[in-house]
Amino acid sequence: MAVFDSSGAYTEAVVDVVAAIPAGCVMTYGDVAWTFGRPGARAVGMVMRFHGSGLPWWRVVRGGGHPPRGLEAEARMHYEAEGTPLLPATTDAGYRINLARAAYVPA
Repeated sequence: MAVFDSSGAYTEAVVDVVAAIPAGCVMTYGDVAWTFGRPGARAVGMVMRFHGSGLPWWRVVRGGGHPPRGLEAEARMHYEAEGTPLLPATTDAGYRINLARAAYVPA
């Protein structure tokens, strides 16, 4: 798996992309992976799990705009502070990100 390459290049690339996501915007795990031209949402998730605490982790969301599992309340505080557009959802969190308005595409 690329995430565990000995050079750490994949991990560094994921960290760089996530660090560049502007306030009020988000990317899905899959979108971060496709930035490198290949699928790998789970690999991005592993990078975030081990290296994401110092990053704006709330700006990386699950498919459909759903916040990271188990961190929904904490993430919502960040979304509201940054003005991230939210939509009501019939989930335990009660909301999701409006991806049509908040999706970030790196240049």
